[in-house]
Amino acid sequence: MRIYETIFILDPSLDDHTIQKEIKKVEDLITNLKGRIIKTEKWGTRRLAYPIRKKLQGYYTLIYFEGEGNLLTELERAYKLNESCLRYLTVVSEQKAEVIKKEEEQKAEVSPSK
Repeated sequence: MRIYETIFILDPSLDDHTIQKEIKKVEDLITNLKGRIIKTEKWGTRRLAYPIRKKLQGYYTLIYFEGEGNLLTELERAYKLNESCLRYLTVVSEQKAEVIKKEEEQKAEVSPSK
């Protein structure tokens, strides 16, 4: 399995509940297609470099995940069909994800087991 990172920008006019629901849809799609989410970073609302669909801001979310090639085609299809998604980009991220994995493992070792 390869390690990828996907970033997508959602319409900022959506309410918080809807934004969280859209993020959950992407996470569920990844896990349903036998992918594994490594980390999700919600960057929040930020100013866009240029207007997209007459919007000057967007809600950014970055997800690191492991998966197979067919997962990417389905993920891209889902982004295209989602009218709330302004832009998206998915790339292979070998080095960054390895660092994140190590950080997560260190946190797990430090936190007490229940």
